[in-house]
Amino acid sequence: MSESPDNDPVIISVAAYSANPIAYEEKYATHLLDRPTRFASLLSPGSHILDLGCGPGRDIRIFSESGHKPIGIELNPAFIEMAGRHGDVIQGDIRNISSIFTPTSFDGVWAQASLVHLQKSEVEKLLRDLKDLLKPDGLIYVCVPATGESGWLDESDGRRWYTTWPEDSFVTAVETTGFHINDVTHGPYVEVWATKVL
Repeated sequence: MSESPDNDPVIISVAAYSANPIAYEEKYATHLLDRPTRFASLLSPGSHILDLGCGPGRDIRIFSESGHKPIGIELNPAFIEMAGRHGDVIQGDIRNISSIFTPTSFDGVWAQASLVHLQKSEVEKLLRDLKDLLKPDGLIYVCVPATGESGWLDESDGRRWYTTWPEDSFVTAVETTGFHINDVTHGPYVEVWATKVL
């Protein structure tokens, strides 16, 4: 990106999680807990899973305990240290994912609320990159905000940028990238389960 780190909404937003990472971990310990369990059950044993923006590593632990081989990528140093207790984690910006991993490296890509701070153009590029990283028939799960306005939100622990995808705009973006939509859950967050189409 051409923006300096001081003006980059993603860098600023991710840094906010350092204010109290343990409180974040505790808050989301059981949040949507059935989703990673379901994702793990849909993949063949020993599948390679990319946990995109893995946070404190809860889902890395779940995937490992389910017999899979997850690797997390995370930008926040506090989360990297925490997630490293549960499995393999590398530091990196998910917007540069295509320069970090080689094509068809993964059976599944897990992105639970990890694209929320990206601009729409960045998400659209990232979806194309993720499709390249998936093996044929690879599975992806992504959830993004579907309500409210895109913009800065001042929260108790810091300032973050959120991009919202109203109505079916995110589903359309995933389909346009070349994924087959398997399931969609609508709500404050839209959740998309999809398979790579050759």
